[in-house]
Amino acid sequence: MTVAVCGLLAGCVTHGPLIESGKAAVELVDTPFYPQSTYQCGPAALAIALEASGVAATPDALVPQVYLPGRRGSLQIEMQAAPRRYDRVSYELDPNLASITAELDAGRPVLVLHNYGLPVWPRWHYAVVIGYDPARQQVILRSGTTRREVQSAAHFMRAWDNAGRWAIVLLHPGELPMVADRARYLESTTGFERVATPASARQAFSAAIQAWPEDPIGWIGRGTANYRDHALSAAAADYQQAIKIDPNLPGARNNLAQTWLDLHCVSAARAELARIDESSLSAALRTAVADTRAQLAALPVRADAPQCAAL
Repeated sequence: MTVAVCGLLAGCVTHGPLIESGKAAVELVDTPFYPQSTYQCGPAALAIALEASGVAATPDALVPQVYLPGRRGSLQIEMQAAPRRYDRVSYELDPNLASITAELDAGRPVLVLHNYGLPVWPRWHYAVVIGYDPARQQVILRSGTTRREVQSAAHFMRAWDNAGRWAIVLLHPGELPMVADRARYLESTTGFERVATPASARQAFSAAIQAWPEDPIGWIGRGTANYRDHALSAAAADYQQAIKIDPNLPGARNNLAQTWLDLHCVSAARAELARIDESSLSAALRTAVADTRAQLAALPVRADAPQCAAL
């Protein structure tokens, strides 16, 4: 995993036009700025992106979360994980300049990783893209100790190429990126769900359901958010929809069985567990199913709750 140790600029070769012509120039002038301390471009850049998205965050507050003193830099994985603690979904963009300009058009700055060195001697650097000018083929950044750094698009692309074209945008729960990849968004949302409130997780997965209603992962994610929020009937409905899309989802079936148990719908829980083939389950899922079966076996014999017939 790359560690960004804020480096110096190097020269670059010139290419043809890289930013789509005919577009109007964009600059998010209200984007805040935090000049970096020594080696700490990661916390500074992340604080800029977070504050631009409406989160009160400072580099000092972020240092313990993303900065590695022993390596004098910040890992991409920490840079992507930290925003989740501030109720933001961090989404990795497609590796092209058009994905960056699309987010800028939507009013969202983009956090990027550059390499201003050589393959054998990299100089990693995080910065925040805040604008572009198609006529001049320029990109505008908050970078290092420079509030408004203007680079040629060719210069920007060379440094971005050298760093693997990594870029993220920070989304409010329920927002989609302008160019959304289904698998990548669901992966981002699943990571977000681990630390999000049930309400925020529900918003994030609802956006996925609206965009990709035939993908069961969004329904499972929203079902789990509803379950955590004690909205059990809604959770059961979401899990049922996921299973309707793909019947071969033992995890969703076990979640649904657990939800039926909590709703005192014993017959439905027993029927759902009976549909699970445990021969191919992972160890973790086998343990979860066994736990649900044990809860079911421990229940006294009783009739289903009256509301079960309507669910």
